[in-house]
Amino acid sequence: MTVQMTACAGLWRRTLLIGADGTRDEEPGVLWLQGLTAYVDSRGFAGTLAQHGDVFEWHRAVDVEPPGPFPDAGVMTWDGEVLIEAGVHENYIEHWVRDPDLDGPIGALFLSGADGAPALLVRAGGLFGWADRGQVLIGTVGDAAYQQLGIVMCGDEIQANGVRWTVDESEGDVNS
Repeated sequence: MTVQMTACAGLWRRTLLIGADGTRDEEPGVLWLQGLTAYVDSRGFAGTLAQHGDVFEWHRAVDVEPPGPFPDAGVMTWDGEVLIEAGVHENYIEHWVRDPDLDGPIGALFLSGADGAPALLVRAGGLFGWADRGQVLIGTVGDAAYQQLGIVMCGDEIQANGVRWTVDESEGDVNS
């Protein structure tokens, strides 16, 4: 069954990584929060997801760590409830399982600081993802991490993480 990007909104947990050399990583901890097109990945990057047939490509707008040498692209397929990503430019397999709860708004704000630095705020149900060049966070709206960001929205600007950001683009709903 073909994976549709519209079915990817929510919080995903990586349950398996098989590297090119056959090594297996089954340690929990890698999270991917997907909105309509915007995403935040706990490994330190965020941006937009695009789909071309069965190939998905993660375009990075914010990168805390330097990106790898190849575009981040994978063929996505379903195995029951498990989303399987097979690398296009690199030989790897990742298994992703979605958290079931996704009640509430889905959206994102694409932001820029006074110095032009990008940031991204993603909302998927009761969860949020934040990325700027200093940090990437995924958590629950209203939790301690969210409170520490000090998010205040006012028109086409928001205050977050001690910076006044301009909203360059938005999608969906992040306020409800």
